[in-house]
Amino acid sequence: MLGGFSNDHRKQTTDHTYQPLEGIAVKVTRLISLTLSSALLALTVSSQVASAQQYKKITRLGTSQAVCDGGVETAEQLQEFFANNPSKIRDVLADSGWTGSADDLMAAVANGDMVERDYPIGTRLLWTGAKKNGAYVANRYREWAGAKPFPGFQLELRSGCQVYDIAIPKACCNVSLVSVVADTSTSCTEPAPVAVAPVAPAPEPVIAPAEAAAPAGLGLVPFIAAFAGNETRPRFEPSWNMDTRDSSGVIGVRAGFLKGLNPRTSLVGQVSYLERQGVNDGNIFPEENFSVDLGLEYKLSQRAFIGAGIGAWDVDDSEFSDASLYGIVGGDVGKTNLQWFLEGRVFDSDSQNLDSISNNRMFSAGFRYLIK
Repeated sequence: MLGGFSNDHRKQTTDHTYQPLEGIAVKVTRLISLTLSSALLALTVSSQVASAQQYKKITRLGTSQAVCDGGVETAEQLQEFFANNPSKIRDVLADSGWTGSADDLMAAVANGDMVERDYPIGTRLLWTGAKKNGAYVANRYREWAGAKPFPGFQLELRSGCQVYDIAIPKACCNVSLVSVVADTSTSCTEPAPVAVAPVAPAPEPVIAPAEAAAPAGLGLVPFIAAFAGNETRPRFEPSWNMDTRDSSGVIGVRAGFLKGLNPRTSLVGQVSYLERQGVNDGNIFPEENFSVDLGLEYKLSQRAFIGAGIGAWDVDDSEFSDASLYGIVGGDVGKTNLQWFLEGRVFDSDSQNLDSISNNRMFSAGFRYLIK
């Protein structure tokens, strides 16, 4: 079905026994090129989607998503709101992935470092604050498409050697980011002067731990998971001396790891244990098995991912082991380390008459917990 190779261990013989099984390594080798091509295609499509960001047009402000109910009219009212609701502002900034300092923004508003202006129709915002289900979050890529410009406050904030153009609409206080550029002031571009002490010996250099130098998100993240679904496979029926199509429910657990290759892409390795629920009587098939998978996952956004990979299914039982390809999609459950996922899988078949994808597949859904 997938690679054209065969173990022949489920083919009929005159004495109703299986012929010798080719090694699982042969199966995996012949599927590697197909798997890598599928994973690369998925990553390419995802990259194109992510790079061609679509700005969602908004036509109203001050709705139920307003950070401050009723809005503000003056700088003094905005300062009072920031002073009385710092956690709301900090939650928006944290959800946006903004790398500036929340303290710097709070101080700039308290000091009145802002001007009033009207933002024209077509103004694009990299993100804008919002209230959703009682949480204060950031909506990404919004474009103002109302009937007229909206009034707001503008802050040019310097923080962490970046210059942030911040917009705060009066109607809702939804802190928004218009743009960010590098700070080219001398304090950021010129090295700080080094004091020379000719008499005193030079201090011992401080060596940071190796892991501190690693880019954020590129470490090793273990996880555990549980899943349930349905498996359809050819299973040998001795009384008929042939393979029959059989479906059963499956439940399982797994453990694995994510190893960041870059901020969006991770290598995935995992081991799964599953139990089959309801294999038909007469079919020769184990009730439980182990499997191993290796694949890639790509972050579509801060909270969603897709992935694909190759696996060795029923690896602990050479009579029934099969190579497989899988695809996965999932996302975060709120602001926790828990994630949901949906997984589809197809198996290589040794059956002579039941080798289609519809006869060799599994679908499952589950949750996994990132240990970090």
